[in-house]
Amino acid sequence: MVPLLCGADGVVKKFPAGSQKGDFGMVVVQRNEVSRNRILYCLTIVLSIVVLIEIASNFSGKSPLLQIALMALGAAALLALVFSIIPLWSHPKRSQVILFQRDEEIVVATNALHEGFKLRFLRDILGENVSAFGDEDRARWKSLQADGFYAALNIRNVRKVIMLRLCTMIFDDVFVMDRNERWEHHDSSSTSEPSFSKREMPNLKNRTNAS
Repeated sequence: MVPLLCGADGVVKKFPAGSQKGDFGMVVVQRNEVSRNRILYCLTIVLSIVVLIEIASNFSGKSPLLQIALMALGAAALLALVFSIIPLWSHPKRSQVILFQRDEEIVVATNALHEGFKLRFLRDILGENVSAFGDEDRARWKSLQADGFYAALNIRNVRKVIMLRLCTMIFDDVFVMDRNERWEHHDSSSTSEPSFSKREMPNLKNRTNAS
């Protein structure tokens, strides 16, 4: 298996890394880069709207040649507006993961199933430590779906600190419930190595979903 690379504060994506077929590496998009992109999209939207308003207010008083130029400029502003709204509209919500520690198992539940590459990253790293859910387990964790979380992975024989480190690399919020039902919240939205944790649980409508 090709080694997987993941840096701090990142979103993990695969890309062809070599000449051999099936050779893949990992590239990380910095979270602060994602934030900068969102700011640029917002500025583009504001600028495009200002340009369209100026064109609409001054169009009738211009010569035919200038009107053609303004129409081209307006079309460019409209395209910029559309292509800036689309990524903002599709931008994923804050990704959260819950780690339920049970004896030698850790159940991973997340609200970010739409970001499947994150789960594939964990599967690639953990390999044979990932096991399938039984029918009883599926029924037990199904109640989490009412709160937007889905039990995605069942991990065996992996230390909690390792799972925590992997999850803070790729999720914005990492919640951990230990064997004694004590909660930890690690906010990793701005750093993959948060220096402290809070004693708080995720926003679950039905607290019995966490038990």
